[in-house]
Amino acid sequence: MSHKSQSKTRAFWPVIGFVLAVSLGVLAWALGPAAYEFLRDNRIINFSISNYPRATWELIITGVLFVVMLMFASLVVAAARPRQKSEVREKDLVKERDRMVREQKAKKILQREINRQMKDR
Repeated sequence: MSHKSQSKTRAFWPVIGFVLAVSLGVLAWALGPAAYEFLRDNRIINFSISNYPRATWELIITGVLFVVMLMFASLVVAAARPRQKSEVREKDLVKERDRMVREQKAKKILQREINRQMKDR
């Protein structure tokens, strides 16, 4: 894939992410009442002692479902994303470090020479 077509594809990533989030929201909204029924019937949560009405609990469960599905989708997208090759290679870093060490040694030698000449005067 060429660099130009790749950048055009990247331009739509935020739109694709938004569509994914909206679709997960719709899915959570549809599953909210069924999840409430499941939790109530299996006595996982005791809703009878709460002062909140059923509609409030359904909204809370819908929100939790949305966040969990969004986190799972983010994890899948992050895991499936191709790894970018680094522009800096290890050999280049080693060469640069060696060059810097040589320059530092040369500066020290030059400074010693200057100090020796100043001392001899």
